[in-house]
Amino acid sequence: MKKLCGLLFVLGSLAVYGAAQGYVVQPVDAMILPLGEAGTDYADVSPGIRGGTLHVMCIEDPGGWNPYADHDTTTTQFTNRMFRGLLNLHPLTGELVPDMALSYEVSEDERVITFHLRRDIRWSDGVLFTAEDVTFTFNSLLNRYGDFPIVCEKIDNYTLAFTLDYPWRPILNGLSFEVLPKHALCQYFPEYNPAASDTEFLDVWTLDMDLKDLICSGPWIASDYKPGQSVTMTRNPYYYVYDSKGVQLPYFDEVVITIVSNRDEGVGLFLDGAIDCYAPRPEDKEFLVSREKEAGFSLIEGKLSGYGTTWVMLNQDFGLQMGRYAEKRTLYRDLLFRQALAHGVNKQALIEQVYHGDAVAQWSPVSIPSPFYAGRDEYAGPITEADAVIFEYDPSLSAQLLDELGVVDQDDDGWRDLPSGAALTINLATHDNTIRSDCAALLAEGWQDIGIHVVLRMPDYGLLVDSVYSSSYEMVLLGVTGGNEPNGGENIYSSCGNLHAFRYSACDDPTFFDRQVDMFLVAGATTLDLDLAFTHYKNYQRMVAENLDLIYLAVQSFNYAYYDYVGNVSLASPVATPWGNNGLFTELVFDQRLRK
Repeated sequence: MKKLCGLLFVLGSLAVYGAAQGYVVQPVDAMILPLGEAGTDYADVSPGIRGGTLHVMCIEDPGGWNPYADHDTTTTQFTNRMFRGLLNLHPLTGELVPDMALSYEVSEDERVITFHLRRDIRWSDGVLFTAEDVTFTFNSLLNRYGDFPIVCEKIDNYTLAFTLDYPWRPILNGLSFEVLPKHALCQYFPEYNPAASDTEFLDVWTLDMDLKDLICSGPWIASDYKPGQSVTMTRNPYYYVYDSKGVQLPYFDEVVITIVSNRDEGVGLFLDGAIDCYAPRPEDKEFLVSREKEAGFSLIEGKLSGYGTTWVMLNQDFGLQMGRYAEKRTLYRDLLFRQALAHGVNKQALIEQVYHGDAVAQWSPVSIPSPFYAGRDEYAGPITEADAVIFEYDPSLSAQLLDELGVVDQDDDGWRDLPSGAALTINLATHDNTIRSDCAALLAEGWQDIGIHVVLRMPDYGLLVDSVYSSSYEMVLLGVTGGNEPNGGENIYSSCGNLHAFRYSACDDPTFFDRQVDMFLVAGATTLDLDLAFTHYKNYQRMVAENLDLIYLAVQSFNYAYYDYVGNVSLASPVATPWGNNGLFTELVFDQRLRK
């Protein structure tokens, strides 16, 4: 027999509140943002005025409305606005702060994290949010489809505890998971409904659903979807965040997201005034700057580095599975050869010619905006680059190192050969992305100038990714998204990571270097002391940078264009924008024209 699944509780709540009418009074534990108050993080943020529609764009349709079924960025830019977690990033500082939780504390042995939830906040259908929703999401969903060696227990309706086997600081980032409404979704889990299958939940809240049945906690709810055309999101009447004047957020009544087929169409919409803000490409910058004053928009440019890393990676296991290319493999595993390649990379030329001057050189596996970035002297301190590991562009040094390795032209054809005399040709693969293909072409040209025969390949993106996972590539230019937590790169840099693609064999045959990197990654993650974690992660970053398993290139600087009537958007940053994948800043922007 199907369990009640919270049905009586739902009916009781709706009898009092009705269907999605909004709060009668401000919730007891509402989140209050001190907008415009001196001495706070929000001192430069203006209290807004409610009303109006924000027009933005996206490329491609969402995959659905279920945050656990679709994880691509075309979907998360919607679900991140509809669902909240216990913790979230501060929209201005990037710090991890309480969200649906009011507060939390960590036990002395750092193994138990106790959360105190906000009281009297409600789901978008008016049902109270309680600890039952959190334990349901974690125990029925994350522990079924994920891998969390953690016990989550309800203490009372507004208190719950997570118990770990050992201290693991990155779990705090993990505990920002999207909490889902138990009363609406428990029927899709076998522990509440014996007729349900283990995977039935993943087919819930698809694009063809009646959007009136969608129940959320964030500032926005998808209310209309026209495939290939647009998505409309409407203000959640039960969103629990208010400004310091008692105005419930978000300020806009709705957001209309136009779906475009490419970025050229997007910049056209912006210039026509059909959308209010736009994240420009490097090639858009010069044209936008020439138009901004007459058109009444502004451009935030070049002040901050974006998240993520872009790099070139040699396959140090090249041919290992087939029993071929042993000499190449030996060469690629030689640090001197990778140093020769690194000194042949002209990052400044990449920045000027590919990014139109709108990028920052990289050297670390951790994103530059992260408070753990090793270009800082202390956790979250200013970026000084005092300890940066830099391989300066120096073609003559590259040539000298290659000569020392015996990688010289032995047959007078203009190309350097392997020490055995066999021809050395390196296939550099990337995908047909304008920036990456242009970067790859410039790198190939630089290496060819010092006598290395590099052939540029651009396979289908899916085939390219498959070649990385199968270790069948030779050299690849790719990138990964990044965040504040260095442990997020563990799958790449840990010797047994599932993307340790520069040398998968390290899992079975780790070197001293591999073991040291593993040690620093674990040490940084198993302490809640941020200063100590910073020290461990700094050692990890410098070791990885010096070993050149990945040769880091450059990352585009943060840019954002917006019409001047959109209030507060000038504070947009890599952490939060009015429209981006994080969903943190949309509730703070407003239409300044409504003041008149």
